[in-house]
Amino acid sequence: MYPIYIFFIYSTYIFNFLTPFTDETLEFNDKIWDKCGKELRGDSSRDGRLVCYRLHKHLLIRKVEILSSEPFILQYHNQVHRRLAKRAVQEAEALRLEQLKISGFTTTPEKSQVRAANGTWLIHTGRPSFARIFEGLQANINSLDLSTAEPWQILSYNADGYYAPHYDYLNPATNVQLVEGRGNRIATVLVILQIAKKGGTTVFPRLNLNIRPKAGDVIVWLNTLSTGESNSQTLHAACPIHEGTKIGATLWVHEKKQEFSLPCALTNKLYNTKHFFS
Repeated sequence: MYPIYIFFIYSTYIFNFLTPFTDETLEFNDKIWDKCGKELRGDSSRDGRLVCYRLHKHLLIRKVEILSSEPFILQYHNQVHRRLAKRAVQEAEALRLEQLKISGFTTTPEKSQVRAANGTWLIHTGRPSFARIFEGLQANINSLDLSTAEPWQILSYNADGYYAPHYDYLNPATNVQLVEGRGNRIATVLVILQIAKKGGTTVFPRLNLNIRPKAGDVIVWLNTLSTGESNSQTLHAACPIHEGTKIGATLWVHEKKQEFSLPCALTNKLYNTKHFFS
């Protein structure tokens, strides 16, 4: 009975998240792709909240960089050991990643103008390396309850692969059951397992931010405002691959059970998100 239940839950995820969401990708033009040409980061001389600091925990030192304060975007450098990342890549390849036929603004179901990538879904502890990565993330990013996240979405971008600008925040009108049951996607946790030789950066066009993380780095950002509404500044994209292959694994964390998402008496001026992840 238990295996059947697990299969039912997993199948439900597959059905829900491979269903076309035609309103998720809002912008797709050459001006946005122009930002993919070079690495762009915030100016700490203009915004004193953009800092890089060392996080000491469990006798380990982690380099943490605040890339944006609004919306809040963090980069954990070398969060996943390179050997563990390589094993995760091998496990991902063994899953036989298939071309994702995600529709959007597209004329045929075989080819999507929204995303060109191979991928699959995997429960949090579905493979040994991914289980270790998940446990490590939960131990270090303990202000988020990652158990509320959807299964890993593993994506492999080959030559000319990309993901057009989009929001991770779900449209409540077209995702009623999921949003009412678990809340919206309050945060995104992106684990970089392998980088492309050329291209493949992660761009936030409205922030003029273009990130080229290393294998083992983790990017975390909040998708919502303090009111719980979608933050339009979180529009982001996976830039086209020019050479090599990029492999990443994403956790979309939902609002339910998140302590820091509960309303409180703090004003926006006192709302310091840095401490959520320290």
